[in-house]
Amino acid sequence: MDIRQLQYYREIVKHGNISKAAEALHIAQPPLSQLLKKLELELGTVLIHRYRQKWEVTESGRLLYEYAEQLLSGMDDIKRRIGEIESGTAGTVRIGVSSACYNLLVEFIASFRDEFPKTHLEITTGDSEGLLAKLRQRDLDLALILSPAKLEEVETKKLKTQPAVLLAPESWSDKLSDKPSFEEIARLPFILLSAMEGYSFSTAVLRAFETLGLKPDIVAECKDVPLAVALVNRGLGVSIIPGMHYKSMFFNNLKIYELPKIEYHVEPILVKLKNAPVTRAAERFWGMVE
Repeated sequence: MDIRQLQYYREIVKHGNISKAAEALHIAQPPLSQLLKKLELELGTVLIHRYRQKWEVTESGRLLYEYAEQLLSGMDDIKRRIGEIESGTAGTVRIGVSSACYNLLVEFIASFRDEFPKTHLEITTGDSEGLLAKLRQRDLDLALILSPAKLEEVETKKLKTQPAVLLAPESWSDKLSDKPSFEEIARLPFILLSAMEGYSFSTAVLRAFETLGLKPDIVAECKDVPLAVALVNRGLGVSIIPGMHYKSMFFNNLKIYELPKIEYHVEPILVKLKNAPVTRAAERFWGMVE
């Protein structure tokens, strides 16, 4: 039994008549009658009782018809889905993101899903070094990270450079002016984003205090931006992090201040391997990011 036989059998049952089925299939009637007999012989059963003026599909015949419908419909669905993947309107994008870039990725995904709702996204989190390793191992199509000092074997798309910002609990507004000074910050419990993903961000932050002869009251250190945000949100202190257009609900109880005096800017980048094939869906995601 093959797919063609099932297609022809489905048409015979659907039309209830071999001559009408043959007409719909644009083939001669005798080969279709022979196909039905061959199927019955192969399966060892009568599929259709054929009387002079009446046809009756047997229980086995109905079972085969249901199987043919299910299989052929599944094949049609596979063809459709493969077509969508090849056109880039569906398929999968495997993307990695560093903790500092979570909110940027959320905005990109929202825009991408608006245009390509059938595309599936597999998101991997981690530090930049680990994500670059996964990219080189072909475990990821793309990665959204902070630009490290050296990049080899990858193609990059630079995004807008971001300044550092101060995060503080909204309830602490009376402790800070609209443009907080480092003297004000030094008087508050401070959560240091330390050694973030191999970058010198914490060094730049501490240097800004030292230049003014100040020392922050560090009550906690962590390497993960979301954890630093959560600690500030809980009212445990203030923190200085890379500014990334944060719009997450986790920032609802926080106030964000710009800190132009810190001479440190981070550069988020989207990367992919050079000369390595990726899915059409991943190419569309790459093309959407500006």
